[in-house]
Amino acid sequence: MQRLLCSRCGDSVHPDTAARNEGLCIPCTRGNQLSIAERMERQRQEREAERAWRESPEWRYWTSLVERVYKHAGGFDALGTGDQLYYLINVLNGEVHNGGFDQFFSNSSGDRYEATVQALKDLHGTYVLGLLQEAKQVLFGASVVSTSQVERYNGMVTSDMSHPGYAEAVAKLDQLDTQFYAAADDVAALLSQIAMAHGLYAASDA
Repeated sequence: MQRLLCSRCGDSVHPDTAARNEGLCIPCTRGNQLSIAERMERQRQEREAERAWRESPEWRYWTSLVERVYKHAGGFDALGTGDQLYYLINVLNGEVHNGGFDQFFSNSSGDRYEATVQALKDLHGTYVLGLLQEAKQVLFGASVVSTSQVERYNGMVTSDMSHPGYAEAVAKLDQLDTQFYAAADDVAALLSQIAMAHGLYAASDA
C-alpha cells in the first residue's frame, strides 16, 4: 500500500493513520513533530551555528591542538599544561556527546581517564567529575581503569550482554549521559576557564 505524506511535517504516514487523524502522522497529532517550515528553519540555524563555529578562534585552536597531539613529536606529553587541560576536557566532552560515557572508556580516550580526573580536580569541575567517576564505577566497580584499550574494554560490564549487570549498567549510563548533556554550560565554562587562564587564543579574536 502506498504511504502518504503528513500534511504538516511531510513525513511518511500510513493511509489509515492519515484518515483517522485528518492527514497527520502520529507525532504531529501529539504535537511532537515540527512542521516542514519549522524543520527547515531549525536546519538553517544549525548550519549557521556550524559555520560560525568553524570560523571561530576556538575551532582554529582546537584543530591545531589535535594536529599537535597526533602529528608532532611527543604528542600529548609535549603539550603545555593549558593545552593538556583543554585537550582532556574537550575530548571527554566530544566522546560523551558522540556515544556516551561508554564510548569515552571504550575508545583510546579512556587511556587518559586518570589524567582527566586530575584535570577536573585541578579545575574544580566537581559536578562533571562526579559524573565521570560514577560512570567509571558503573563500568568497572572498584577495579582500576586500565590504560590498555583492549584490557579496558574487556573489563567493562557493557562489553558482554550476558553479564548479569549489563541491563542495569546500560540504564544507569543512559542517566549519566543525560545529566552530562544537561551540564553543557558547565563544560563550556571549564573550557573557557582554561583558555583564559593559559592564553590559548587571543581574547581579541573571541
